[in-house]
Amino acid sequence: MAKYSDLASFIIKNVGGKDNIVSINHCMTRLRITLKDKSLADTKTLEGNKGIISCQEAEGKLQVIIGTHVGDVYQEIIEQTGKEKKAIEEKTKGSVINRFASTITKIVVPALGVLMACGIISGLNSVLTATGLVEVGSGTNIILNAMGNACLTFFPVILGYTSAVAFGLDPFVGIILGSILIFPNIAVDMNAGDVMFTIFEGTPFAMPVYKTFFEIPVIFPTNGYTSTLIPIMLINFFASKFERSLKNHLPAVTQQFMVPFITILIAGAVGVLAIGPISMLIQNGLQAMLQWLIGVSSILAFAVITLIYQPLVIFGLHWPLITLGLMEFAAGSTLIVASIFPASFTHMAACLAVFLRTKSTKMKNIALPAFLSACFCIIEPSIYGVTLPVKKRFAFCMLGGLVGGLILTIANAPMYAISMGTTGIMAFIDPNTGSFNGLVWCIIACLAAMIVTFALTWITYKPGEDGPNEDDTVYESKRNITHKKEVISAPVKGKIVSLKDMSDDAFSSGKLGKGICIIPEDDQIIAPCDGTISALYPTGHAVCIKSPTGVEIMIHVGVDTFDAKAELFTKLKKQGDAVKRGDPLIKIDLKKMKELGLSTETAVIVLNSSDYLDVINTGKDRVLPEDDLLTMVMSAA
Repeated sequence: MAKYSDLASFIIKNVGGKDNIVSINHCMTRLRITLKDKSLADTKTLEGNKGIISCQEAEGKLQVIIGTHVGDVYQEIIEQTGKEKKAIEEKTKGSVINRFASTITKIVVPALGVLMACGIISGLNSVLTATGLVEVGSGTNIILNAMGNACLTFFPVILGYTSAVAFGLDPFVGIILGSILIFPNIAVDMNAGDVMFTIFEGTPFAMPVYKTFFEIPVIFPTNGYTSTLIPIMLINFFASKFERSLKNHLPAVTQQFMVPFITILIAGAVGVLAIGPISMLIQNGLQAMLQWLIGVSSILAFAVITLIYQPLVIFGLHWPLITLGLMEFAAGSTLIVASIFPASFTHMAACLAVFLRTKSTKMKNIALPAFLSACFCIIEPSIYGVTLPVKKRFAFCMLGGLVGGLILTIANAPMYAISMGTTGIMAFIDPNTGSFNGLVWCIIACLAAMIVTFALTWITYKPGEDGPNEDDTVYESKRNITHKKEVISAPVKGKIVSLKDMSDDAFSSGKLGKGICIIPEDDQIIAPCDGTISALYPTGHAVCIKSPTGVEIMIHVGVDTFDAKAELFTKLKKQGDAVKRGDPLIKIDLKKMKELGLSTETAVIVLNSSDYLDVINTGKDRVLPEDDLLTMVMSAA
């Protein structure tokens, strides 16, 4: 994570400092930051950083889109600010829909990685059994089946943890409450014996009662709570409120064991007796409404789903839609997730078309990684870096997604495992029959989506629509440019170290310019080029030389040597002197520096690095005096 330290510091600074951050969390590609004063956030400066894809405000938060390594950046920001992620305490501004979407995101997103991983294993198992490579009922089949279905089977336990974190509940209490819902044989035992009575008898919501809890009727679903989402979310929401109340009233000395004891006892009972049955009615009602809409016009229903999915991703509001797909999947398969499956392939096609058409090296450097991310259904880099900036491209992706989604809808080709991107294709194989029919339709749909998007992006591409930039100018005019170079030689014998690895942040951050670090093995600093000594510090620890062509070089010996004793350094020249390459400049007492515990790291910096196309470091591990060290690349017409 240390490699993201600078990016984290940059983000903290440009959102108004750590004191302006109320809370922060993240999803798969973006930071979600709640700020005290939004006006302090400098989004233009943030977007100018090459490590940031885009910034936007949504759900009452500043969203900083970074990429799949967002978790590492988040952890670094937490370390630098000391902020803890807040969930319940955070008063999210915005509509009820925004708050609901934000909560669903916090709960579902952390589990998606393992859910998709299990989906891939499940698809692999289907392929192996369908092709006869693995026999049904064999040890291999049984173990792979367990690996593939473990996540969804125990989903209430997993969401017990993630929802507890989101609601501010003790995560271990959340895990236990989720485990109660799927305790081994509980569904069988609670539905054994004679029926006492049936609630909602004669309707799709009919629920028989077999047992009581202290004479209170228990309504427990015949199929149990395995693979469900809503019940554990609502139970943990209630438990979080109850736990907070206990902490406010119980003596501190008893809280370690009394709070979880009472919370589990009360929330567990209320969850099984009331919240669980009510939430199952809600979940069944949502599924019934969805099925009704699909029954009215499946083409219209899924056309809407496929069209709204990608715009929802922009604002991070797509997770409720994914949640509906997961609820549908609990019954064995999902057409909702299948209908949005081709979306990532459209972004692959758009990025590939742009990569092949653009003359901008900057855009090529964005499009290629975005293409690779889209292969694994991470489409935010494509959206913010490639398609949305040129809005017609995003429209082409939506159109391609519509074509692909409708093909799968009309073919009635659902997914039998949750997995997205190129690795998710196997999820269209029916594990019950071994049929590859869905797989064939998936390939047809994805190819159709890609062809539509690629063709429209390619045909309508206009030179320069990615915006004028220095890279375009250099690329398109390079036949008219001759590049010139100026070489700076090593001022001392020693070991080469990357500038970014120096212990002095002023140099390692690159704030003073590009350059290189040398660990001296000799006691004399010589001139690295012809020129004039423009500055020579009184202590002798640093000297600046300006070459005849204007290169400004600074040689800084040691770290924190600006206030060192003068006898450590002997000045052999004075400010204003003209020097030739190789002329002695400073004599160093390396032995005494080491005795005093001072670092001998010597920075050789090009102070005016921005004046050059590039500053190239030597590829050597060690150098001798007057070896080539730095090469300045400049151009002239």
